[in-house]
Amino acid sequence: MLSLASVALFSQLTLQQPQEDKPRNPDGCSFSQVEFTTDFAAGRLHHCEQDKDGEFKLYLKPEKEDINPSPWYAFAVENMADESKTFTITLFANKGISRYKPKRSSIGEDMWHPIPFSEGDGWLKFEVTLPAKEKEIIAGQEIIDNVHYIEWLSSLIKEPERSKVISLGVSSEGRNLAALEHTVTSSNKWLILIGRQHPPEVTGAIALLHFGELLFSDEKYVSDFRKQYNILLVPNMNPDGVYHGNWRLTAAGVDMNRDWKNQTLPETQALAKYLTKLTNDGGRIEFAIDFHSTHRNVFYTIPKDYEPSSGVPLRNPQRVYNWIEEIAEMVDSVELEYQPGAHPDSGVFKQFITDKFAAHAVTYEVSDSEDRDNIKRVAEAALISLINRLN
Repeated sequence: MLSLASVALFSQLTLQQPQEDKPRNPDGCSFSQVEFTTDFAAGRLHHCEQDKDGEFKLYLKPEKEDINPSPWYAFAVENMADESKTFTITLFANKGISRYKPKRSSIGEDMWHPIPFSEGDGWLKFEVTLPAKEKEIIAGQEIIDNVHYIEWLSSLIKEPERSKVISLGVSSEGRNLAALEHTVTSSNKWLILIGRQHPPEVTGAIALLHFGELLFSDEKYVSDFRKQYNILLVPNMNPDGVYHGNWRLTAAGVDMNRDWKNQTLPETQALAKYLTKLTNDGGRIEFAIDFHSTHRNVFYTIPKDYEPSSGVPLRNPQRVYNWIEEIAEMVDSVELEYQPGAHPDSGVFKQFITDKFAAHAVTYEVSDSEDRDNIKRVAEAALISLINRLN
């Protein structure tokens, strides 16, 4: 249960969100026996057509035409008939459709169930059977929306004297960049955790949520760690994109994880300002993790012999590789890879952290289709091993 202070903060951050209507429903998606709607956060569908009786074509469109092939979709399907009906749905996208597999959830529930499907070049087909007057949500991944993040952050606070939920600033559309800030006066060392730069990358979000819940749990190994380390946890860097169900970009039409060098976005500017002040005040970033999703489980790292552009040598360059190797040993039944690479002009977060602060930074990528229990097993191993390395 949330404390009174947490409830007040949750209400404050939620009420400070933009006062706007829910996303409008897609064009041409209301039929005599079925209706497809997107009037909820993260809802995304462009338009619909009826092919024949009981068969429907649903079209997906990105926020910009030159988008990475990450065709997000989330919509409600409602049986308007007075009897049970089976609807055949074919999704079409111009940039590949099979990355996110269809799942269904009853209204008001958090349980998601995979839907059998067939697929081809640019299309994905499945059936949904609904009782009379019933509605379900269909989505490419589980829906984790902005309100969930704010409430979740507040629920993590175990030590109010050290931890608090703050806003780093606001997004392009005025949504708060909510963060959990944990500080200890006896240490200048910092761990930085961020996520959801790309809205559809939900398996990475699941990993961050489990990692964060364990990090702020009552387990002795983490409570001891929290006495020695300052922590900044920003689970949702792109609240506008999450709200609109964007495929990849922010509301400004920018790939956030290519903006850390130029920092044209208010979101990247806000976090960069916080981290710069932190270090100017004597803090030292020891490690940063940026959670994402892709086609496989892979850790993108900085090469151990890389020389940061700041001219300050990377401290303990072997640390990140020892960390990954230990994770792989702890969960040897899950296939994990790592890939070193330095791209100074790319504008990615891990490069920014390394060049600006001479600190270890990793892009923690989770397979789109990874078993959810495996995601949690790897996240737990990652936390245990990281604490071993940072102590």
